[in-house]
Amino acid sequence: MARLKTIWQLSALAALAATTATIAVNQAPVTEPGKSDVIASVLPVETRPVEYQHGYEVQRVFSGRVQARRESLLGFDAGGRLASVQVLEGDRVQQGALLATLDTARLAARRAELAAAQAEAEARLALASATLKRLRGVLESGGVSRQELDEAREGRRAAVAALDLARQRVATIDVELEKSRLFAPFDGTVVERMVDEGRVLATGEPVLHLQESAIPEIRIGVAGDAVKLLQTGRVYALRHGQTTLEARLRTVLPRRAARTRTVDALFDLVGEYREFEHLRPGDSVNLYLALAIDEPGYWLPLAALTEGERGLWNLYVAEPAGGPSPVIGATHRVGRRTVALLHHEADRVFVRGALQAGTPIIASGLQRVVPGQWITTADSLVAAGEHR
Repeated sequence: MARLKTIWQLSALAALAATTATIAVNQAPVTEPGKSDVIASVLPVETRPVEYQHGYEVQRVFSGRVQARRESLLGFDAGGRLASVQVLEGDRVQQGALLATLDTARLAARRAELAAAQAEAEARLALASATLKRLRGVLESGGVSRQELDEAREGRRAAVAALDLARQRVATIDVELEKSRLFAPFDGTVVERMVDEGRVLATGEPVLHLQESAIPEIRIGVAGDAVKLLQTGRVYALRHGQTTLEARLRTVLPRRAARTRTVDALFDLVGEYREFEHLRPGDSVNLYLALAIDEPGYWLPLAALTEGERGLWNLYVAEPAGGPSPVIGATHRVGRRTVALLHHEADRVFVRGALQAGTPIIASGLQRVVPGQWITTADSLVAAGEHR
């Protein structure tokens, strides 16, 4: 009897617990399927409309170098033994400064010999002149014949010619002596010394490399049709490392290099010499030119492209649903377009393909979507939130 009573009490407690749970469930707040819950289950994507462009600009970079306006490999007009070099590499010299000399011992001896011959010719001329003068004085008295007078006259003329020849020979030696000294043809810096004292030089063999101390010029090789964009007299901004240089285009040379197929453009730097002392001949300088390409298409973010077939590329567009979608809350469907890549930059590309101005493309997160997938755009999601 006690056992039956206990069973009855347990059954009553179980029934009471079930009733309490049912009441609690029925009294709990029921959340109706609102738009926010449905939209949250649809993948939102970021889109942006494309804009039609009639063409695009390509920035071309052309490299050149700094070069001295004048630089020369200096040598002697005549060969000989190098006696002295007055300068070292790095020395700055002024125009007319003595740089080097040749051994002139032989020339000095030869000049002394010719100077003696000149003195002898002068003495012969003096004697011939005196003889002619005396003969003219006694011609009227009949002391000399006309023939003797003619001989004296021609003898004097021969003495004059001999003296002229002697003087010319001395002058020639003086020129050779002058050529035995090497002078700076312009203000500059000795950048290289090729030989030292004691060497026997051939005619014209370089001794020193002299580079002019003046504002350098810029030589840049421009390829293709970009030459047509250059305007003589215009000031261009050139890049030297992290520095911008202003340079005026002086001329474009009327020939194209056979090896590089470029045309050299020469620029004059705008400013004072002290502003460009940091430049060294051989430094690299770049010229940037914007080339207009007449090819219609669209600019897209680089992240909007995926690789396609046969060298083409794909992008995804958000196509309007056009009616009720099978997925509640979806406003668009993913479509695929194939485009050709015409030009690319760091973070954007210019393409040509079956697009229209204003078409919303999926700009990022392409790995999350596939063609045919139902989606909602970020703009639609915001609009839905505002509607609530």
